Amino acid sequence: MEYAPRTMLEMCVACLLFLMAVTSGLLLFQTGAALNATAYVSGKSLDRNVQMAFSPIAGDGTISGAEVAQSVAQLETGDAEIVVDGVRYAPPVDRDPFVPAGIRLNARYTAVAQRDASGQLVRLIFALR
Repeated sequence: MEYAPRTMLEMCVACLLFLMAVTSGLLLFQTGAALNATAYVSGKSLDRNVQMAFSPIAGDGTISGAEVAQSVAQLETGDAEIVVDGVRYAPPVDRDPFVPAGIRLNARYTAVAQRDASGQLVRLIFALR
């Protein structure tokens, strides 16, 4: 009986330490999950396979130079070639060293599509407006 208060005190401290450990583990798990979600969203926003979503028909019929540069950077084997102000870009284009030096990113371009007899897109020509 003499040790009952001491044993109760030790059990209370043990329970308190256990609750602190569980709470810390839960907070670490939530932080890890939040970081994982942030990394996923960041990686998705940097994905170069995101398709271009310009629609020259919806606007004034022109697209920006940045969209033209993005189109050229996304050329892959089997795609139609792109001509920008007389400069020909044939697929595949290596994305890493690609520098759109001849493309004015702030200018507006009009697009003209050339197709073969079967309707396949052969060439997409962008010209300054």
